[in-house]
Amino acid sequence: MTYVSIITLVTYALVLGLLAVVSVIDVRSRRVPNVLAGALGLLWVAWRVVLGFAGAHMGLGFRAEFLGPAPDVLVPPGLEIGGISFASGILGAVVLGGGLLVLTTVYELVRHKESFGGGDIKLMAVLGLFLGLERGVVCLLTACVLSVAYVFGRELGRRVMGRGRRSCRKGAGASDVLPGRGRGSSDPASVSEPFLSGAIREVTTEQDRDSLLAGTMPFAPFIALGTLVAFVA
Repeated sequence: MTYVSIITLVTYALVLGLLAVVSVIDVRSRRVPNVLAGALGLLWVAWRVVLGFAGAHMGLGFRAEFLGPAPDVLVPPGLEIGGISFASGILGAVVLGGGLLVLTTVYELVRHKESFGGGDIKLMAVLGLFLGLERGVVCLLTACVLSVAYVFGRELGRRVMGRGRRSCRKGAGASDVLPGRGRGSSDPASVSEPFLSGAIREVTTEQDRDSLLAGTMPFAPFIALGTLVAFVA
């Protein structure tokens, strides 16, 4: 593996690392910081510049390597990540970011419900720089499929737990005291659903729950998983 391939592999690792940070923040606060999306953009520019200087050092020319396809890299267990060109990255950013913006605008006009946030759109646009159009589409489709599966699983979990709570209340008799709870303790239903645990426990109102089910859940974690799939697809 050449040092240019190593630089590219390190760049991809940094992309995934930044996506992990963005995912944690999105889960905790329901936002994608612009500074982190900007950091990904700057990382892409720096990476292309380094490729250009490497090309000049090897006698291939700065411009040829800056604009040409990035080197292919191999990752265990023998998976190959093909490099894309400068133009492919720009096309991926425009189509993914702009396309997602158009779809979001149309959805919100028709359904009058919030869809993807601006941070998610910016994040997809920046990732298009690294993934290009084809891999970017793979990333977006994977993220959408995983998020839909999550919503269905979350709703199923709510219904199962709801039935369990109703069964416990019926078995408690007239006192209506749940097992393991003393009299006078508050009903924790608003914070006990699976999707309201941990860092997002502050989401307690019915309106917030309805918004989450409508699609305003954190989407960055699914984008991160989609990016990982797109890299090795």
